Amino acid sequence: MKIFRSLLALVLLSFFIGCQLQEPSVKQSEPVQINQTTQQLFASFVALGNSLTAGYQSAALTAKYQEYSFVNQIAKQAGYNDFQQPLLAWPGIGSYTTKGAGILVFNGFDAEGNPIIGPVPYATTGFDPFNPFLSAEVATLPRPYNNLGVPAAVLADLDSAISAAQSYSGSAFFDIVLRNPNLGNTTALDQALMLRPTLVSLWIGNNDVLGYATSGGTNPAAPTDKDVFGYLYDGLLAKLTGAGAKVVVANIPDVTSIPFFTTVPYMVEVQGQNVALVIQATDGVRQATAEDLILLSAKSIIGDVSGTYGPAGVPVGFDPSAPLPSALVLDKDEKAIAQQAVADFNATIEGLVAKYAGQVAFVDINKLLMDAADEDGYVIAGIKFTTQYLTGYIFSLDGVHPSNIGYALVANEFITAINETFGANVPTIDILQFMEEQKPVKLDVAKTASLPDLTTLPEIFGGKITL
Repeated sequence: MKIFRSLLALVLLSFFIGCQLQEPSVKQSEPVQINQTTQQLFASFVALGNSLTAGYQSAALTAKYQEYSFVNQIAKQAGYNDFQQPLLAWPGIGSYTTKGAGILVFNGFDAEGNPIIGPVPYATTGFDPFNPFLSAEVATLPRPYNNLGVPAAVLADLDSAISAAQSYSGSAFFDIVLRNPNLGNTTALDQALMLRPTLVSLWIGNNDVLGYATSGGTNPAAPTDKDVFGYLYDGLLAKLTGAGAKVVVANIPDVTSIPFFTTVPYMVEVQGQNVALVIQATDGVRQATAEDLILLSAKSIIGDVSGTYGPAGVPVGFDPSAPLPSALVLDKDEKAIAQQAVADFNATIEGLVAKYAGQVAFVDINKLLMDAADEDGYVIAGIKFTTQYLTGYIFSLDGVHPSNIGYALVANEFITAINETFGANVPTIDILQFMEEQKPVKLDVAKTASLPDLTTLPEIFGGKITL
């Protein structure tokens, strides 16, 4: 039974080729001779953060996309040629399923016009998840990596975790990125300082609230306490700036600007009638409202009659005996908690930027994504970038992490802040040229069709995204 008619149509359109910039802005690169200030600033460039720094996208970390991590793109623009990352062979490391590796790929459309999205098949040769590095040179690099972004890391991990087992997040990526005990059982912060950094990018704290949100408020059961957040963040900045480094920090996006939370509607069409989904909310079992957010990972659960999520034969999401589970819903109360945490964390970050004025540059990623979430979008030379899933260019197939183009937009925001705060002259990325090189497929929304077929998402994410 098709219950998602009249929701999305996805039509393959032509590539954007030969577009011309029509407006001068920081979004366009100009031929630039890197000045002495920039050379000194980038004498040793190090990145700290989580998956957003690592270059994670479409549910996995792999060299094919790590190349487009926003920090690697910054390094290239600045002419920094020794920016080392823990490159992982295809299909990379993510969440694994019985159907294949965690990395999601787009395989065109089925006969009914639904996009075919799923994990790639397991590689039979050339990939060992216990030895995932692209080359021995990367695996045996005798110094720390420049990109110390660790997927799933929370703020407290950066100055305490030396391994997956000894981290708050339990992320296996700590073992891959830090490579302890080979580097002396050191933390990400320790390893950053070992490189005597002159410039550090720091984008952390997302998981301290989005981990809560992407699990439907179930794991963890609450965002990090705002006072603890402030204490830990201040401690990081004190140690980095105390070592003589300049730091560029970014804030945290609101949940309503991320397609993982905004793609699946709270009301669906069933036999010509609009019906609100039945959800398990903090205030009990009830019908969803426009204030509730249905997670992208709920897609294949809606309408399930297997008995796994309720009585056998009762479609999930349409009867009080089989509501959408709490882990697949961010209800209005949980959304309010998440948004308050984002506001608190971002206010803390901005306050600390003021405290360390002249030593710390600030990037307002939340504003970038909120602008893109607006109906007018984020426009560059007539091309509208939005936060729409599959259609907006910015996000990858997991609905949380940026695409190559999204990371380029982020890189430009960081470059602009670096230039304005520290007097550097790093050229920004020409986004239209970048898009022409990428040749992105444009998926457009039409009037009638069914929701994208994302049947593997719950297996991949288990209700929670790894940031």
